[in-house]
Amino acid sequence: MNTGLPDGKQIWIRSLYGFNPEEDGYIGWSQESARDSYLGKLNDGDLIMIYGANAKETEQSLRSYVLGFVQIDATPIMDYEKASELGLKRKKEKGWADKWTYGLPVRRAWRAEEKVMISTIAFNSYRPEAGQALAVHGTDLDPDEIAQALKIRVREVNVFGEPPVQSEAESVKPFAEVFKPSRAFPGSAGERTAVYEDGDTYLYLAVYDGDGHAFIGRKKAFGDKSVAMKIGVSIAPKRRCEELSAGIPPAACGKWALRLISQAFPDKKSAEEVEELFKQRSSGRLESLGKEFFWGALDEAESLCWSLPGMSRF
Repeated sequence: MNTGLPDGKQIWIRSLYGFNPEEDGYIGWSQESARDSYLGKLNDGDLIMIYGANAKETEQSLRSYVLGFVQIDATPIMDYEKASELGLKRKKEKGWADKWTYGLPVRRAWRAEEKVMISTIAFNSYRPEAGQALAVHGTDLDPDEIAQALKIRVREVNVFGEPPVQSEAESVKPFAEVFKPSRAFPGSAGERTAVYEDGDTYLYLAVYDGDGHAFIGRKKAFGDKSVAMKIGVSIAPKRRCEELSAGIPPAACGKWALRLISQAFPDKKSAEEVEELFKQRSSGRLESLGKEFFWGALDEAESLCWSLPGMSRF
């Protein structure tokens, strides 16, 4: 069943006293065995929906409400490896220095921008009487619950130890839209500070030629041949690819490389329409990394490209 999440990903639930990914770039457990038990259920890129614990330590207005979502790596760490000085100081001041020290790193986070009770989302998985067990062990949502969770309006926020989010990512949107590729950016011709002539435009598929797993911060499983890819349009694809690679340090062991280029489209609008078709057809076949970037099997992306009008090898 298509849940609206990237293939193989799941949403879990966990109660906490608050939601501060800007200071605490990890999710923690007080016992290593509890963390490792949770770890055994997770995959890299899984999501945890955080709700306010029904406890005196939680601000009353947050208790039993969905606070946000985090995307984690299934990699064991200690709290000090991904906590700010302010976050560690706060733990110490509250007498929690020895709590939640065994962690999992958070890579992305979204704060809920509307008040939603956990019971209205996890109507099958959540049980108030199992609060402590859910806090330690969590549970995963079923497809109907995931559908509800994806309707929550969220705003992406910074995570300590990760690159800051881009300004356009800070807009409020239903959580489901986080996992959809952006629409092709509309082009225009005319006079700005310079004159841009419309004309022959190409659709291209570029691949990150290097350790893609390390590039996007994922652990590589045995036999996993997934790669990072970019779909785009340009009047000069080779130059555009060089520009993309120019943003990567020269000492890095990787760069963007062109894989496929279409035949020339008569104008940018025509090329963008085919780019949008690629994005629509990629659902269920490739994982969107946001905007025009994708993750998955290269042969799947190439097959998708060959099905588009106007494609040819370069």
